[in-house]
Amino acid sequence: MNHKTNLLVAGMLLLTLFVNAQTTSRKELQAKRTTQSVKIDGLITDAAWKDAALMTDLVEFRPKMGAVEAHDVRTETYLMYNDEGIFFGGYCYERTKDSIAKELSGRDGFGANDYIGIIFDTYFDKLNGFEYFVTPLNEQWDAKMSPGGDNGGEDFTWNAVWKSGAVIHNDGWSFEMFIPYSAIRFGKKDIQNWGLNITRRRRKTEQQSTWNPIDINVNGFLTQEGLWAGITNIKPPLRLQFSPYFSTYVNHYPYNKPGIENTTTSFNGGMDVKYGINQAFTLDVTLIPDFGQVQSDNHVLNLTPFEVKYNENRPFFTEGTELFNKGNLF
Repeated sequence: MNHKTNLLVAGMLLLTLFVNAQTTSRKELQAKRTTQSVKIDGLITDAAWKDAALMTDLVEFRPKMGAVEAHDVRTETYLMYNDEGIFFGGYCYERTKDSIAKELSGRDGFGANDYIGIIFDTYFDKLNGFEYFVTPLNEQWDAKMSPGGDNGGEDFTWNAVWKSGAVIHNDGWSFEMFIPYSAIRFGKKDIQNWGLNITRRRRKTEQQSTWNPIDINVNGFLTQEGLWAGITNIKPPLRLQFSPYFSTYVNHYPYNKPGIENTTTSFNGGMDVKYGINQAFTLDVTLIPDFGQVQSDNHVLNLTPFEVKYNENRPFFTEGTELFNKGNLF
């Protein structure tokens, strides 16, 4: 009986040690507020950066999980905030200038680029994340993140308005981001703790690293986030957005018949309006929508007895659909 009791106690101690190890493995960063001005030009030379919180010692999760960054390709990043938004900047070191992978691929286009990005879980619920990335050529990506779903839970059709700058140097590249509070959702508590991680990719070696270590055998990035602690006195702004549009069309078809014009023109105008009722609900209104700029469906020669299913490409109808993937309810 005593032998079984000892085994049970030993097992409980091992389980406790394992749980504590899992809990203490999360990195924590204390939030730093700034009152100084910052020019977003990609150069981290403004005096405000000297007082920002430092994040370094990134840990590789692909291809060699757990490896620490080499000193000559290290990453040094800084994070701070003020009454208007969040500042994120840093330096991505490289052995030579030619080691930096860069190409123009457009908004939300990965391409063959190095990049660095920051991930916020503003409600610290491991369900709602916001990602912001920048490349050495200062091209932006952003996405909403949630567990599961298509594309690893990242919705790159979501776009926010934020500022960034990037500069290439002989021994790497530097960057700056300013993310206004209008470009992110968060609560109204006086003191907040957010989930946080940063990630960097070096395309030349396909190395990907994060600030808080990622175990590829564990599902999801949000479940393995660090902590940004002690954010004080920030208020969600009024979310009101007007997106007017004006478009013209010229159509030419050679009817070559009396009384019928070969060329016709048309003009369209309208507006989209978004109003944030609160942090959970947004009123989305469109007046005379025009989907002429939306990606067209591919032409498919269907020789099977089954119908062809096309994806919905109109943003008005696809925005927010990731909510149906949460909690595996649908």
